[in-house]
Amino acid sequence: MKLTSGTAPLNQIETLQLGLAILCIVLAFVVPRLSNGSFSWVEQKLRALAQRRWLCALLVGFLPVGLRLLLLPVYGTPGPYIHDEFAYLLQADTFASGRLTNPAAPLPQFFESVYILVDPVYTAEYQPLQGLTLAAGRKLTGSPWAAVVVSMGVFCALLYWALLAWLPSIWALIGAGLIGIEIGVFSYWMNSYWGGNVAALGGALFWGALPRIKKEQRLLYAFLAALGLIIVLNNRPLEGALLSLIAAVALLYWCFIAKQLSWAALLRRVVFPMALVFGAALVCMGLYNQRVTGHLTQFPYLLYRQRYGMPQGFMWQKKVSVATPMPVDIKACYDEQLRVRERANAIKGFVLLTAKKVRRLWEFYIGVPLMISLVFLPFIWREPHMRLALLGLLIVVGLDNMTFFEYYPHYSAPVAVLITLAIVQCIRRMRASGQAGVFLSRSLPVICLIGLLIPLVGRYIEPYVDLPTTWFWGSEFASPSPRSKFVEWLDKQPGQQLVIVRYLSLPENSTKEPVLFLKNLRVDTGWVYNTANLNTTKVIWTRELDPESNRQLLKQFPDRKAWLLEPEQYPIRLRPYPINSPQ
Repeated sequence: MKLTSGTAPLNQIETLQLGLAILCIVLAFVVPRLSNGSFSWVEQKLRALAQRRWLCALLVGFLPVGLRLLLLPVYGTPGPYIHDEFAYLLQADTFASGRLTNPAAPLPQFFESVYILVDPVYTAEYQPLQGLTLAAGRKLTGSPWAAVVVSMGVFCALLYWALLAWLPSIWALIGAGLIGIEIGVFSYWMNSYWGGNVAALGGALFWGALPRIKKEQRLLYAFLAALGLIIVLNNRPLEGALLSLIAAVALLYWCFIAKQLSWAALLRRVVFPMALVFGAALVCMGLYNQRVTGHLTQFPYLLYRQRYGMPQGFMWQKKVSVATPMPVDIKACYDEQLRVRERANAIKGFVLLTAKKVRRLWEFYIGVPLMISLVFLPFIWREPHMRLALLGLLIVVGLDNMTFFEYYPHYSAPVAVLITLAIVQCIRRMRASGQAGVFLSRSLPVICLIGLLIPLVGRYIEPYVDLPTTWFWGSEFASPSPRSKFVEWLDKQPGQQLVIVRYLSLPENSTKEPVLFLKNLRVDTGWVYNTANLNTTKVIWTRELDPESNRQLLKQFPDRKAWLLEPEQYPIRLRPYPINSPQ
């Protein structure tokens, strides 16, 4: 799945799916009984399978994992590209090395980078759970991406379990299978390191346990709900806090207004076990904050935002201003985020920014075929528990995600269950609307499957065919970071290496708006990123400063071969660092 600017046209596969969807709509009203026998046979098999819930959970969990592993010969392990990915990998390397944080780097001003703290410790600005997940993958298999793959499978299995609390078994199976097809193989949740799966599986635990608590107050469900909240809190703190608020409101409503829970059962079998889990988790969170920021209650990202002004906050908040000087590449990211906010100050800019967010949410979670089912969206809210689902979507997506200065689909990961639930409920309503609805409810998932199979098969046959249609699936695969080719070359050089990155800032009196000459430099990717163990790592990446400071850097690492990298030259240049003339 591509991420678009919000105004881009449909890509090639989406255009094909749109054509197929229109064809299906025509057929639904002209020959609604077309292929009725084949569809009925498939449905019969699905109903039989849906009776074996453990098998269903295993199948929907293995579906995206197995398909993605099939692609390894032609589409290997993804490399980091976005700033966030490098930061998470630093955090993962720190945890895999047996430490919560790293000591401040020597000469920390050379190691400043986007979303990286260099003082009082050297680590990422994020909460620890995504980094811990990647660290587990690295520790157990040698590759942090292994944890990404496994966590996608776990999420899909837990999504099925969560949907069972809201839907009949066969519809829970269909919902989890659709998500596996739509986002499980080609999306950035599977093919990057910057999150989605961890918060989504935490949300699945929570949304699967909460309605079950209403039916039967078992300690297990209270524990799973609390565990889900803790997972989200340690990946996306604000969304975790909002889910905690929703849980409190729902429990109080069921107890005091709907009279569906007794106060004694609520305290003894729900509140008390959840409080124990929360108490232990909050202590751990406070200790982590203390190690990183020096304060129990200060989250690392708040310390980073105080120093560098990123990320910017919600549209209704004042912009985050920073008066202290910043490195030019960090300043470029900061200015870009400010420009996004400033564009939203005008009505036209706000509308376009909101359209971009809605487009990204639609493209990632729904897509062209399933969009047709949303015609029935106004009619699903009388279904059991759907008012609770609406509350969750309104708070997390509407009031949180859509009012933040920027939006990416993993922001909505804690309510991915609810988005899936709404889609499946719409398909159920469509099916109940008549013969045309039955045909569409059967054929639209097939179009989703076609959108998966084209790039899957196309990637394999590409080396053997000479067709201009390879662009049809090429957009589904990310290009490697420009940094990656230099990493590969430097790793093959004898001895240890030191790379000094030279950014070209514009003169102070320049009337041009950009802070950098951005001919070849994207502001959402960077160069100065390192592993957690600077003393033993093969290649150290630093930034160039003033001549005297550069000489101190070279003295700090005298045994390393020094290189000068100029990312804003065309082509990007890497050459031995001029030792006698450091700048």
